[in-house]
Amino acid sequence: MHLQGRIWGGWFDVAQGIDCKGSIFDAGPTFGSYGVSHGSSELMKVVPEDYKKFLADVVGVHEEDDVCIETQEGVQHCKLIAVHAGLEKGKNVREQLEFLKAKDVSVPQVTGLSGRKNVWDIPEGLTETVVVSGHHGILHIEGLRFFIDESGGLEGNPLAAIVLLSMKIVRDTDNLS
Repeated sequence: MHLQGRIWGGWFDVAQGIDCKGSIFDAGPTFGSYGVSHGSSELMKVVPEDYKKFLADVVGVHEEDDVCIETQEGVQHCKLIAVHAGLEKGKNVREQLEFLKAKDVSVPQVTGLSGRKNVWDIPEGLTETVVVSGHHGILHIEGLRFFIDESGGLEGNPLAAIVLLSMKIVRDTDNLS
């Protein structure tokens, strides 16, 4: 389930006037796995309390003050910020991080969770900071900006992780054809 519930909780495409059933964005399988019809308000009644607690406890951002990565110049000590999509370049970083930590889901669109091109680069002022995110459906490392969501949530695409000191990419390719 998406943190804000709009994607994995089902949604309606106003522009096209259709329920987005059957796409990776509609959660039909999620509703079905709990035995309720797609888009049903009964979903919250049938999701076990421990699942709800897990989702409520998921952090919107993770920070580390001292991680080591290996660069061409040797071992570099950096700060690390991990966030679902990224951080906007032209906005105050501290404010963005505090907003994500507050988990205010009343906002129509949280950029750190759903941004695309506007969260691609590392914001100004974050020198010697590794910014890690998923959300983009790619495995891409450029300087200190890491995208490690090769699967994009699609079955058949590998999961990926990175071991920071060695910068080794670990991929689950067991079931790829």
